Amino acid sequence: MSDTLPGRAARRFNIAFAAWCLCFLVAGAAGLATLAATNRLPAPPITATNCIDEKFKFLHETTIREPSLIAVGSSVTWRNLDFSIFEQRYGKAVQPLNAAPCFLHVDQTAFLTDFLLDGMPSVKTVLSVFSMRDFQSCPAGGGAFFKPEDARDYVFGGSDAWHLYFKNFRPNAFLRDVVNLAEMRSGELIDAPLVMDRYGSGPLKLPEGDIRDNVSVDPACMTHLRAMSDMLARRGIEFVVVLFPPMPSWIEAYDPGGARDAAFRADVSRHLNLLNTVLIDTTKGLNLKDSDFTDHAHLQWSSVPILTEHVISQMDSTERGFAAGDKNHAL
Repeated sequence: MSDTLPGRAARRFNIAFAAWCLCFLVAGAAGLATLAATNRLPAPPITATNCIDEKFKFLHETTIREPSLIAVGSSVTWRNLDFSIFEQRYGKAVQPLNAAPCFLHVDQTAFLTDFLLDGMPSVKTVLSVFSMRDFQSCPAGGGAFFKPEDARDYVFGGSDAWHLYFKNFRPNAFLRDVVNLAEMRSGELIDAPLVMDRYGSGPLKLPEGDIRDNVSVDPACMTHLRAMSDMLARRGIEFVVVLFPPMPSWIEAYDPGGARDAAFRADVSRHLNLLNTVLIDTTKGLNLKDSDFTDHAHLQWSSVPILTEHVISQMDSTERGFAAGDKNHAL
């Protein structure tokens, strides 16, 4: 039967198809290698959003493998913490890692935190910096914005995850990143830099502040915040919640008198599990000007130390200070 004309045709088709697939894989691998050599190869497409995938790439490459403190959240967390100040203050007593990417809302932050803690048993404190826009939208679905099986071996197991370039290939996002990534990684593209310091924080420096982004709060996000706080309590992990300081011109433009901002902060406080959470409301003790901000959710990098030092001072004034050690489970 196999020597019949249809059988020979089928064999030729199978051989040709296998050869085509092999050529495709070889050409694809050569192309990826060429892009890697020119610093234009996108990070493995776990989400196909470059600032998120670049953070997974950082977590894959970082030498900070046993952090005691991780920062998780949106770019409000990623761009507003200078962990070199922790090193200056505490030396090796605190091992911080900024694992925050970008664009996340509270439900997605909770999902990412749960994933990271499964692979980082050394963590004793989770730190999140939140602004109102972190609570803008939390649709039903639990915030699962990536497949843990795609990220687990890459982040924690040392896998190079080459298969993800073929499994999760999205041509439009890939080609756009090939064009822009080198300049984003170097910081030349100042509106969307992907530069990260040794701790994973992403410095942002812009010529002037922008207040055009008006936001509203989705009540469902508060429910997810409570769930995240409870999850961390069950794990025995301290949760430090920092509420980002208000930008004066944003308040003037969108919330004269500050009633909406005050209501947001009070609502956050009501949805935290106080057994394991420290809330730091930066409306108390900070006096920042518009020139300190790039927009209502980010500080200029030169002003980030002011916020970081304030967070440290607030924690050190409690029994849960960052250097308190295992005695009270702050780290």
